[in-house]
Amino acid sequence: MSRRSRRQSFRVDRPSARLLVVSAVLLDLLFVVGAVAAWPIYRAPAFVMVVAIALASAHVIAWAGVRWRLSGWWLALLTFGVYVVLGLPVVAPAMLTGGGDQALRGLVGVITAPVTGWKDLLTLDLPLGTYQTTLAPVFLIWLSVPVAALSLAWRARRLWVLAPLLGLLLPIFGVLFGAAALSDPLAWGPLMIPGPIEMAVGAAAVLLALAYVVWRTLDDRRRSLRAAEAATGIRTTGRSGSAVAGRIAISAAMVTIAVAAGAIAAPLAVAGQPRDVLRERIDPRLEIQAQLSPLAQYRSFFADDRYDEVLFSIATDADRVRLATLSYYDGRLARVLDPSVDGSDQTTAFVRVPSSLPAPGGTVPATADVTIAAYDDVWMPTVGSLTGIQFRGESSSALADGFFYSPSAQTGVVLGGTALTTGLGYRQEAAVPTSLPAVADLVPGRTSPQLLPATVPESLTDWIRAQEAPGGGEGLALLIERLRARGFLSHALSIDAERPPLWRAELGDYTFEPSRAGHSTDRIDAMFTALLQRETDVGGEDDALLVAAVGDDEQFSVAAAMIADQLGFAVRIVLGARLTGDELPRCEDGGCRGGDVSAWIEVQDASGVWVPVDVTPQHENAMSPDVLEVRDPEVPTEVHPEGAEQVLPGDADPADNGERSDDPLPESVDWAAIWAAARIGAITLSALLLVTGPFLLVLLLKAVRRRSRRSAPDPVGRVTGGWDEYVDAAVDSGLPAPGTRTRQEVADLHGAGDHGSRATLLATWADRSVFDAEPTTSADSDRFWEIVEAERSRLLAERGWWARLRARLSLRSLTRRTRT
Repeated sequence: MSRRSRRQSFRVDRPSARLLVVSAVLLDLLFVVGAVAAWPIYRAPAFVMVVAIALASAHVIAWAGVRWRLSGWWLALLTFGVYVVLGLPVVAPAMLTGGGDQALRGLVGVITAPVTGWKDLLTLDLPLGTYQTTLAPVFLIWLSVPVAALSLAWRARRLWVLAPLLGLLLPIFGVLFGAAALSDPLAWGPLMIPGPIEMAVGAAAVLLALAYVVWRTLDDRRRSLRAAEAATGIRTTGRSGSAVAGRIAISAAMVTIAVAAGAIAAPLAVAGQPRDVLRERIDPRLEIQAQLSPLAQYRSFFADDRYDEVLFSIATDADRVRLATLSYYDGRLARVLDPSVDGSDQTTAFVRVPSSLPAPGGTVPATADVTIAAYDDVWMPTVGSLTGIQFRGESSSALADGFFYSPSAQTGVVLGGTALTTGLGYRQEAAVPTSLPAVADLVPGRTSPQLLPATVPESLTDWIRAQEAPGGGEGLALLIERLRARGFLSHALSIDAERPPLWRAELGDYTFEPSRAGHSTDRIDAMFTALLQRETDVGGEDDALLVAAVGDDEQFSVAAAMIADQLGFAVRIVLGARLTGDELPRCEDGGCRGGDVSAWIEVQDASGVWVPVDVTPQHENAMSPDVLEVRDPEVPTEVHPEGAEQVLPGDADPADNGERSDDPLPESVDWAAIWAAARIGAITLSALLLVTGPFLLVLLLKAVRRRSRRSAPDPVGRVTGGWDEYVDAAVDSGLPAPGTRTRQEVADLHGAGDHGSRATLLATWADRSVFDAEPTTSADSDRFWEIVEAERSRLLAERGWWARLRARLSLRSLTRRTRT
């Protein structure tokens, strides 16, 4: 069949108007259903415009292909050209009018969207809106898929069945890149579709694809019958109207029953099962987990080189600026992410921020203008709940791509190699609470602690019981107040008395007490052990006399979080800075220094609101332990020298009082060194066997095979085995395999052009030993094997060292019999 005839067999020569219109209508409905599935990803009017322009362009391109009979390569090239030309004006018109730099970045984003666009779709929080060029993948997919589907539907004679399958890719796009949670059932007045909207969209897409297949099959049958009638002149009798109606009714009933059964069974089948989408697989948690705990770096802000250095400036009406929220504690470190939870936990997911995020209830809008100075950490200064952010400066685009935010933790980070630099600025849109309840009015949301018992020291629970505090918010306020009053502020383990650090000088009349860093369970245990011991020694309730716990916000924030957890509150630790207040350090005139960085806890009320609670200990009342002078008891003892006897120690043996032998003690064998050497030797030997084992196995198999052939009990068997050994050696050396050739044919093939070959002699001798009436003797077989060994040596000697090694390790002779 010629290339032209093959090409025509896959095409309809003259598609009828009926074929064009009906195919376009059914497939367009399928494309629209796909757009409905993808709508929750964007939820913006621009999405509708992009889909409409893409579908219109796809129809024009597909019709051009029909009109001028364009090949698939020309259709693909034309489609990509339309995508590049219309991409930027359609998907990001704001970037086109934003200047040359913005237009260039927009064009690059459109061109690279087929390769990198998925990153924006999966790392930005939903809905995406019109953020940068996130609509480019939509324009590309709703342009290219309809072009391919319509071209197959209008032109293909047999492959048209792929058209609805391509159309189903559009609803699948909405599912894969959509949210992890299912939507609510669709309600329209008093009517409600059972199950989530995704189920209705999926059912509609499948029914439309099935409808197209049924219609196209019937249309092809109708056209084939008409062609047969035109060729033969014989008219066919069609089915009666009742028969057609019956078939339609039966088909409709079957489809309705199937859809109804699926609508009922599907929710039951997937109840309680997680919805796996691509968005769950993209999570920057690996980079965040690689970062050190922000709380573990707390004391670095109080070094002299950072204490008075301005980290960043902020202008806002909020009262606090947040750097990081640490919601998990494992007994060693307070962490932003729980290391024991996998990446599918969306409650701690960090996502890229689209054009805006919804504001929580009970909040009012606020803004914050931030300018970075000497701050270079990954944790972004933010206020309240972020609803939008706009970066300024030359690296604004890179920062927008590397900025991730956790709405639940209200924490932002800059990842992906992007760093905060001096002079960088951004404007944050935020939502701050309208009002916050007092700590004493809080109500716990659970009845049992959430921290693992192994992470909470027993001394802490003993101290809580010793205070006899009430429960709920009232008890929390009392315990935190006593903890701060009986603690003592210190940021170092030791200082230079002649050149004290800046933080010590700023505290004024202050008596230094050493305090080691860290906030592990044993560090917190030491604090509460000291508090309990002080209460036991002094007694009473005078906080000034009960000062015993030394530390700073690093330790006291963890201790306060443990107390709140024991009382049933959800709690988290926040690292940041205060912007208002006079009692505790705060940022003066919006300039936050290293010494202004602080840590506090946030406690969640049963209503869901988070309330900040300061935990910084006091430093006015120094530690002054009372020293109790207690004399040792005096017990008079009468001594009688005349009755005194020598008493050996209780553990002494009188037999040991003799003279010691001068002989050296026997030296014990150093078994540890011997076992270490043996272990190293075993590992080395195992590595060598692992590398050389396969080659040694090949040599062993060939040696065993050669030995079994040479030691066959029958002389004839030894001769035929010798011939097989020669053939195997020849095959391993690169000569042709025998296949179905006789021995003489193999000998002629191997000996052609080789005057030193004795293959003909071996073949003749082997044939005579098998077919000759005179039996073969053992001496004949021994002589035969001598010739075989000589031939093996000759075949190897004619080759170089590397070729000989390959021949010895070749698997051709081992596998040729398996193939035969």
